[in-house]
Amino acid sequence: MTRLLIAGDFHWQAGSAHMIAEYVTAAPALDCEVALAGPLCRMDEQVPLLLPVVDDLHWGTHLVLVFEGRQFLDEKRLELCERFPRERRIVLDPDAHWGEHTVLGADDSAGAYGHDQWQQLYRRLSDLVLQPRLGPLPDGARFFPYFGMPKPIRRPEHAPAQLPYELQYVGANWWRWDALARLVEAARTARPPLTRLRVAGRWWTGDPHPDHPAATANQPGWLAERGVHVTGPVPFGTVLTQMAKAEITPVLARPLLARQHLLTPRMFETVAASTMPVLPPELAYTADLYGENIAPFLLSGHPAEDLARLLRDATANRRRLGRVQDDLRRRFNYRRVLGQLLAFTN
Repeated sequence: MTRLLIAGDFHWQAGSAHMIAEYVTAAPALDCEVALAGPLCRMDEQVPLLLPVVDDLHWGTHLVLVFEGRQFLDEKRLELCERFPRERRIVLDPDAHWGEHTVLGADDSAGAYGHDQWQQLYRRLSDLVLQPRLGPLPDGARFFPYFGMPKPIRRPEHAPAQLPYELQYVGANWWRWDALARLVEAARTARPPLTRLRVAGRWWTGDPHPDHPAATANQPGWLAERGVHVTGPVPFGTVLTQMAKAEITPVLARPLLARQHLLTPRMFETVAASTMPVLPPELAYTADLYGENIAPFLLSGHPAEDLARLLRDATANRRRLGRVQDDLRRRFNYRRVLGQLLAFTN
């Protein structure tokens, strides 16, 4: 039996914890097991309560290392990784540190570490680097979606006649302030205006994260002044049910990731929540993921008109969204995604 030990820097509010939970659920159907590698991970207090953690590295047949913004392996942990033969170690690179060095304004694909340090780290760990990137991959990387399509909350056509919110975003402010602010202004100037607005997540108001002031910058009070109800992050496992409370949910991606044409969890979760997505122009590349039925949900140069149109034609748009949902569920259900990962272990 294949036993995947997954190492990373995991927090209950962050997307990867949700991905691993889906892998754990899908594993029995594929005659494998999935758990976190306790000695190699960094995690908050909630994660061990929600996901299986194994302290004995000999339990695993393969090691999967997930790197997002942080290099979580110190020298001792790097040495522990070598208990797994090199051919049984896989690097998952959802933030595209491997390959070209990309800089967009104050954002940098290397973060605080430097581009060369990321390349050296990955070369030390594995010959196999997987990226969820649509389009050309850098030399030495192979495509793997990593993220998948959760079980839908409901059919989009079966949404209640009126939901609590017309427009809502669930997620942290991580290089997303400008994109959300533009949508809030568009909602206010739509005809008729959208007035039931909500944002649920960290750093949308008040002090930014002290270690990441640029990524979490906001204008305190700005959202409240425009009638937006702001709450903290939603509990683990409730993301989809909270998103399903809105007619429209924007899909927002860190601009650097959009520049690199990367997939993100929210591209799947929004459709699974059966809320109508709206995608800004920089995410037009997702048409390769969603297909032609996504066309009504792509924002033009007139977002206020687009939002009004989505609500006005909600019945027809939900039918189209249902077709997108069916297609993603077929191609990216977590049993299939985990199966693709297991294929790299053969």
